[in-house]
Amino acid sequence: MKLLLRESIRGVGKRGDIVDVTDGYARNYLLPKNLALHASQENLRRLAGEKRAYEAREVKARESAQEISDAISKIQLTVPMRASAEGHLFGSVTPKIIADAFTEEGVALKPAQIELESDHIRELGTYSFNIRLHDDVEVQSRVWIVAEIE
Repeated sequence: MKLLLRESIRGVGKRGDIVDVTDGYARNYLLPKNLALHASQENLRRLAGEKRAYEAREVKARESAQEISDAISKIQLTVPMRASAEGHLFGSVTPKIIADAFTEEGVALKPAQIELESDHIRELGTYSFNIRLHDDVEVQSRVWIVAEIE
């Protein structure tokens, strides 16, 4: 089914693109969530009218994301966790714990923006990960998982 995307969808296309997706994906996800419209001339004109306002919002969002990226690059993030003598954590470090640690440093992030290689970190050590702040702005950061001192 050919659709006109109203929002950028990772792995599918950017806002304003005409994409060909499976009927089920279109009917069950994209159309009910108002993420896409049927590809018609009327909908193309309608989306063109919304384009200017969207582009202005995107410029502001990109600038804001770049500022946050600069702030993140200056942060040395350390997360203390309870661990065994062998370095195994009692529990695990999740994107939510990392996002909370960034919030304590003054940078508000959503856990969904943090892209760990695996879902959870279960060992002491240093780990690199990506933070996707915007479609065009991605920053790499590190976290040091250290044993909690009791």
